[in-house]
Formats: sequence, structure tokens, C-alpha cells
Amino acid sequence: MKQRFVLCPIEIRIELARELKKSAKERADLISSINKATADNEKIRQLLINEFGIQRPSRNDVIRYRLYDELSKVGYHTLYSDTYIPREELFSKRFDIEHIIPQSRLFDDSFANKTIEARDINIEKGNATALDFVEAKYDSEYVKEYRNRVDKLLKEGKIGHGKYNKLLTKENDIPEDFINRDLRNTQYISRKALEILSEVAPEVTATSGSITERLREDWQLIDVLQELNWDKYDRQGLTETIVNRDGNTVRRIKDWTKRNDHRHHAVDAVAIAFTRAEYVHYLNNLNAQSDKGKEFYAIRERYLERDKHNNLRFRSPIPVKEFRTVVKDQLEKSFVSHKSKNKVVTKNVNATKCSGGVNRKVQLTPRGQLHNETVYGRIMQPVVREEKIGVAFDYDKIATVASAVERKALARRLDMFNGDPKKAFTGKNSPTKNPVYIDNERKVELGTKVKTVTMECVYTIRKEISESLKLDKVIDKGVKRILQQRLDENGGDPKEAFTNLDANPIYLNKEKGITIKRVTITGPTEVEPLHSKRDHLCNEMRDADGRTIPTDFINTGNNHHIAIYRDASGNLQERVMSFFEATARACAQPPLPVIDKDYRKCDGWEFLFTMKRNEYFVFPRYESVVDSSTGQEKLIKTFDPKAVDLLDRDNYAKISPNLFRVQKLASKYYVFRHHLETNVDDVKELRDITWKRIQTIKLMDEAVKVRIDNLGRIVAVGES
Repeated sequence: MKQRFVLCPIEIRIELARELKKSAKERADLISSINKATADNEKIRQLLINEFGIQRPSRNDVIRYRLYDELSKVGYHTLYSDTYIPREELFSKRFDIEHIIPQSRLFDDSFANKTIEARDINIEKGNATALDFVEAKYDSEYVKEYRNRVDKLLKEGKIGHGKYNKLLTKENDIPEDFINRDLRNTQYISRKALEILSEVAPEVTATSGSITERLREDWQLIDVLQELNWDKYDRQGLTETIVNRDGNTVRRIKDWTKRNDHRHHAVDAVAIAFTRAEYVHYLNNLNAQSDKGKEFYAIRERYLERDKHNNLRFRSPIPVKEFRTVVKDQLEKSFVSHKSKNKVVTKNVNATKCSGGVNRKVQLTPRGQLHNETVYGRIMQPVVREEKIGVAFDYDKIATVASAVERKALARRLDMFNGDPKKAFTGKNSPTKNPVYIDNERKVELGTKVKTVTMECVYTIRKEISESLKLDKVIDKGVKRILQQRLDENGGDPKEAFTNLDANPIYLNKEKGITIKRVTITGPTEVEPLHSKRDHLCNEMRDADGRTIPTDFINTGNNHHIAIYRDASGNLQERVMSFFEATARACAQPPLPVIDKDYRKCDGWEFLFTMKRNEYFVFPRYESVVDSSTGQEKLIKTFDPKAVDLLDRDNYAKISPNLFRVQKLASKYYVFRHHLETNVDDVKELRDITWKRIQTIKLMDEAVKVRIDNLGRIVAVGES
């Protein structure tokens, strides 16, 4: 059978861009531009809500406002007809979002090919380019004014060169093959993808996302994901029924888009899989006034039909209702595969030149960051706490009490019970029942709490003063007080208070001209030493007990995995393994297993499984029901992963709502995300539906670990 692939350049770039090396600056610029665009769009959404009364602004609403804002430098007049756009009529049917170059010649739905124009002018323009229309409708003086308007927008930075060129493009200047798809295909990624795929299939066609979007709409695939997600959101009251601007009643999930579900890629894949070259040809010539040959009409006759509103739609591969049912059925059974990084180190051969030629050495290279970049120092700092008198108050603990009088009184009580704090400070001798007196006359009671002072190790780093500085982390109290005063003087705005310090310095001592530019702040609580302290002759230094003195502390960053064991009493226990420690084990001589399955085996511990990021677990599901006999609510287990054949594909639809991947790991703090979710927000109402947080290790006893291959199939159950 003849094989044929139809690919969308957007998807090609997403999949293959991972294989291309980009500089750090390029990546930073890309991330910065994405973040800026996201922030700008969010500001516009808030503006539409607050000023225009649009409660749920759509993507088109945001685009319409951005196009409106583009025209600010020409007095909010449209470019073609110079029609003023009243702010209150921006979202009315009087004005359209118009394609500058018609889609019959440039099937481009991007922002750079759009502007706002009066609806009657848009209809009159038809399939002409912007410049052709203006030149045909108006005199030469008006055309000059049009060009001036376009030039002004470019000079003021309201439009880019891409839109500028489109606004001044005549139809005769457009090459026959000038469509955005072809421009993208000239990029290296697309060319290379087509080249590689052409080796395994005789016919490979690249198409645009706009064509895929049209097919999704014609085949009624747009809302299938919302329908599949409806029940779980509806149960939590996160759905609504609204009347849109056209007066139609619409049901929808609040603050939800198809991109919240990883399966939106699968929906696109369905549309792409059934895309034909004839569809692409038809859409590229859809609005052409001429050059519609017999082939165009033959395609329309064979592949399109009219719906109940007399609109032309592409015929679905099978009847639409049946097609949607099949797609939804397959999506319900689809699992999303996330790659789990199991490797800790890889072997590399390092070659160095030597007198005898080349010296080759096999070297183990970590597959990730061993620790964060910051290196911390260490200081001892007094920590004051208020503590309740109890069983912990032995002689050592009493020695930390701040008040000498209170220390003496507590020690005296402890002496009375031969140094046993349990007898001295609990039960009938607790301070509430048998007070501790601080005077010989037994008139002044100590109370139930005392202040203690202990010297604790604090890890520190020097940091420049900036708007991101957190004052509560500054160690020196005098410096912290001065910084707080500066902040208060600037209305609590850190940007105003802590920027441009050369022109507006912060003085530690103004008379002597001593300024504060850097401060010592606290760092993480859990660190690892990189080195041990050495003297000027590089000899290792030791403390009074003969132990090496650690120095240069680093935060080991992410945990590699958490191993779960069952102890001799049948309780679950954990062992946290950082990536730093895992790498040290892999590089040891001889190498140690990264996962220590024999940990405390001599104490009767049994290894059960590990948890690593992106590993999968199937959890039981409990639901609240009302007991008919008592009328009280009770929890019943409605899904038990240990009672289901997890390898049977027929059970995938039941498994899917209960399948979660590991997202974050810390000691007795495990966060899981549902395998279909792209959103990482912890929405309170959706806990245990789209995400889970487990802080009691025994709850993991009911979960079942599974392994999913690249095709989204469960291929192993349990630790493998």
C-alpha cells in the first residue's frame, strides 16, 4: 500500500527543534519574548473585563483589541477607509478583523496579516490586496495619505516590517507560490524533516496549522476534549452556561482551553492524518476570483458538502457523528507518555594529546546538574526560641535557657528527681499542676514556657542589594533596620528603594561615607560540603576532635529519586536520594547501585519501589456516598488498581482518570500531576482529580507503579 505522510510545520519544528543546538542567548531571548507576550495578553484580558465588560475574553477578543491599539497613532482610524472606530463599537458587528492579503493568495491567519476595517469596506475589498483595493477605490492623493498612515505606524513602532510590507504589496508582486507554508518549508528544520521522511515514504506533504484548524472545525472535533473533561469539572462547580455575543447559550468549563489537555496534540494528529493534498489545493484557491480550473470544482464536488446552514464543509472520513464517537473513544483510552530520566552518568571518551600521540580515557559524565551554582559560607548564629517545659528538659537542655534564675530553678527541680526529666516535668509534676518556683520563698512561679538560646549553623552568601532582595533573610540586624527604613521611605516599593544606588546610596555611616552595596543573607538549610579546610601549605586542617573541617557548601538541588521500603513492622519507610549522591554512587570504585535495594535489609527492610520524576502510578479512587440506613456520608472505594488488569487495553478508559505522574519530590512530600494535564497550578477544587499531594507515606501502599512506553501503552506493572 502506498504510504503518505501529511505534516504540519509547527509540529515539525516542535519535535525537531529539540535536536538543534541553540545558544544560551537565543534560548533566553525566546523565553523572554514568550513571557512578555503572555504577560501582555493577560493585561489585555484584564482590561477587557474591567473596561469593556467582557467576562470571558476569547483569543479573538484579545487580537481585536491589539489591532485596535495598533491604530492609536493614527487616531484609531482604519487604514483603508480612514473610518474612526468608536471605542464602544470596537466589539460590534460594524467592524471586522480583515486579512490584508486575501487567504486565496496567502493562507496566512497570523497577526501580521490582519487589521481592523469597517465591515462594508471589508466586503467591498473582497479578494484584493490592501494596496490594490485602495488604489482602485480612491484617487492618487488618498493613496498617498494611505501610504503615509502605514509609514507612520512603522516609524512609531506600532507595526513591524512584515505587516508593513503586506500593507504595501500589490497582487502582481506576489509570486505564484507565495504562501506562508512555502516560506516555512524553506527553513532548515522543515527541509530536513521532509528529506528524512521522504526516505521512508514516497509522498510527504507539509501543510499549515490554519488548514488543520479548518478541518477540526468542519469535522466537529473542536469541543471533543471539553466534552471528555466536562464531568470532572462539573462535579466541582467549575462549569458555567453563558449567552455569547450572538445570543446563543453556550456551556463551557471556566478558565479552560484545549491546551490544558495533552491530548489536543492527538486531535490535531487525527485531522492531519486525514488531510489530503486536494484539501490544501482547494483552500489555497478558495477565494480566488480567477484561475479556478476544473480541478478546483472537482475537489469541491468530491470532498465537500453543505451543512444545515448551507455552509460548505469537508466531508469527514466517516459520518461525522460516528467519526466523533470513534475519536472520543480512542482519546479516552490514550495515555500521555513522559520520559523519565533514569540515567545518572554516561561514558565518554576524552582524548588528549601527549608525547606518544593521543591519550584516550573513559570518563563518567553526569547527566544533569550536580548542584546549584551558588557556593555558601557558614557562620554560627544564636537562635532564640520560646519552648514549653517538658520531657526534653534534661541538664543539657536547661543549660540553653536564657535566664540564669530560670536555669537554676529548673536544675533544682531536676535534681529533686535524680535527673529524670519525665518525672520532674510531666504528669502530676508538670508546671501547670506543680509549679516551678524561681525564689526560695516559693512565691514567684516560673510559668510553662522559657526562652532558650542555642548556637546553630547558618549557611550564608553575599548578595548585591536589588529589588529582589528579601529583607527577612538579611543577617545583620542593624543593616536590616537601615534597609527597612529605606523601603518605608519609598512607600514599600523595592524597585524605587533598591535601584540606582550609585546616585542614591544607602549609608551605613554617612559621616564617614560608608555605604551598603552588598549584604550577607541566609541560604538553604540542607547543604553538602564541596571541600575540606586547608592551611596555606595545602595541608588538611582538623578540629579538636580530629575531624576534617568542611567548607564551600552547595545546595544539591533536585532529588534523583525516593526509594520506598517496608520495615520489619510492616510500615512504609522512605530514603531520599539526591542527584549529587546518586552520581557519587555511580562514580564510586567499584560502582555502587544508584538504587540501594539492600538498604537496611539486615534490619528486615524490604525494597518496594522508587519514585522518580515522570514515573507513573495508578491510585485508587474513593467517592463519598450517603448510607441509606444511617443517612450519613461515607467513603467507598470505586476503583482499586490492584483489582484491575492494568495491562489490558480494554481497561484503559477506567485507568486513565486515576493515572498520575510524579511531578515534585521531597521527604514525605510527594506531588503528582494527572497524566493528561498541562497546567501545573494546584487548583484547590481539583485536588485528587488533576493533581495530588501526599504527605503521609502510608497512602503510597495502595498505589501501583506502572511503566508506559513511548506509544502510551502500559508495558509493566510494579518496579521493573
